[in-house]
Amino acid sequence: DPSFAVEPDYYQRAVLWDSTVARRARSDALHWRAAVRMAPPDGGQATIVVTLTDAGGRPVDSADVQVEASHNAEGANLHRARLVTTGPGLYTARIPATAQGLWRVDLTATRGTDHFVQRTTVDNGAPGAP
Repeated sequence: DPSFAVEPDYYQRAVLWDSTVARRARSDALHWRAAVRMAPPDGGQATIVVTLTDAGGRPVDSADVQVEASHNAEGANLHRARLVTTGPGLYTARIPATAQGLWRVDLTATRGTDHFVQRTTVDNGAPGAP
């Protein structure tokens, strides 16, 4: 049943909760922002576009950006992708997708010793999506 999902490594995540909170605090201290958009499915795939900016609104370039995405109705089907740079602060990838609607997207961006994390919900069924 693809709608049934258990949080991966839930026990290990609980054991490491303090380090998770510390990692989020370091991420928040960067004051980076990620705008995540996702196009409706086309040919069994959807395009994810991330615009990554720093505290001053400047593009964050040369980052290793990765996502884990799952449709809300199919939480057990995780799709992982490493995004490629397509412009200043702009990162893109295609993932397998046949469903429109709400997707949970967990994003990580690493540049040098900076490590940014963000969880967001994206609607890829909206008209005018990328």
